Amino acid sequence: MASLGKLIRARRKELRLTQQQLAGKEITKGFISLIESDRGTPSVDTLVLLAERLHKPVSYFLERGNPLSLKAAQATLSVGWVAVKQGKYTEAAESFQEALTLATRRHDQAIEAEGHIGLAFALASLRQFDLARRHVDRGTRLAEAARAEQHLVRASHVLGVIAYYERNFREARRHFLDGFRRFQEVDHPDKGLGGILLYNLGNTYMELGDHAEAARWYQQALTSLEPTGDLHRLGLVYLQLGVTNRERGDYDTALSNLAQAENLFGVLQATRLRGWAHTSIGITLLARGEVDQAITHLEESLRVGERTGDDAGRERSLTELGRALTAKRAFPEAEQALAEAERLAGKFQDVTESARIQLARARLRAAMGQVADAVRCYKLAIAAFESLGMRADVGRACDALGELLLQHRRPSAAAPYLARALQELRANQTP
Repeated sequence: MASLGKLIRARRKELRLTQQQLAGKEITKGFISLIESDRGTPSVDTLVLLAERLHKPVSYFLERGNPLSLKAAQATLSVGWVAVKQGKYTEAAESFQEALTLATRRHDQAIEAEGHIGLAFALASLRQFDLARRHVDRGTRLAEAARAEQHLVRASHVLGVIAYYERNFREARRHFLDGFRRFQEVDHPDKGLGGILLYNLGNTYMELGDHAEAARWYQQALTSLEPTGDLHRLGLVYLQLGVTNRERGDYDTALSNLAQAENLFGVLQATRLRGWAHTSIGITLLARGEVDQAITHLEESLRVGERTGDDAGRERSLTELGRALTAKRAFPEAEQALAEAERLAGKFQDVTESARIQLARARLRAAMGQVADAVRCYKLAIAAFESLGMRADVGRACDALGELLLQHRRPSAAAPYLARALQELRANQTP
């Protein structure tokens, strides 16, 4: 088999790169020459960099048994987790798959376990749930065999994420609690992971409509994360804490939380997340009746989404912009925003956002005096929220429809919707 140096040289020649071009600013041309003549051995970090520039996986350059393989696998796992934190899930999946290839050659069960669990997280984030389950199951078995307890923490986290995305919030809560219990029992190298488990517990309570309990978990997450100095994760918690306080009607505290999140994301130059913060600030200002300021933030979030290619973020911003423009009685612009939001929701098969869009369109039709169309859209939104188990949203939509019918002197038609609204809002308490 060709040596490491010969493989690098052959691939460089294939791409028609000079040694200086391959070296870039980080490596010298002379060291590339030493590597290619097998008189110098690159570090793992250097090898990862060269592999990236040569458009090949690290495993392509390492033969079975090469002592660099294990270190390269560990480095590639680290690259994968960084990509996860940045929301680059396709890149993360590629890194974890590469780490698996390297770890399998070395028969290292612990690294294989982490590779499978990391890949499962990336796949779950890409909504490939069946494949994610297969990998997390394989990773769990390997971690148990290797007695790698720290990997079982992440396995519980992944299972919770899958259940959360499938809207099985009570199962998600069980997995996150199990993961946090395991985290407390082991000396996990990722000290911030406990905070993220607490953060995700808060998210499950948010979805279940228990905002007070959600806020409690978010505060615990902040306490857990502050000693780590992990600005990225702290920003995420402040963002959700702001959303929770908005839902509780505490708009001043919500805006303070969201401003902290936006500042942290600004320090990190996390442009995509800054866009999310602007969306949440816009929604909060809209709830407080400050329509013009809300539109300013929502339009900024859209500009950020366009620059970063974050169509999922733009989808939510457009829905909320449609609501804000409706409040401003800019009906053609509101319709245009909702139509684009609907297109993106269809692209992502996002049934939750589609339901929100129907609700926003119902309000638009009502404001335009198109009562029959408004009633139809409200009913579609209610049916969609029912199918998703979003009882608080069902209650709010029923209340809005009931009020609309009352305004148009149809009390008999309004009564069942108002009764349903009361029933759902009372029932939407976490047992």
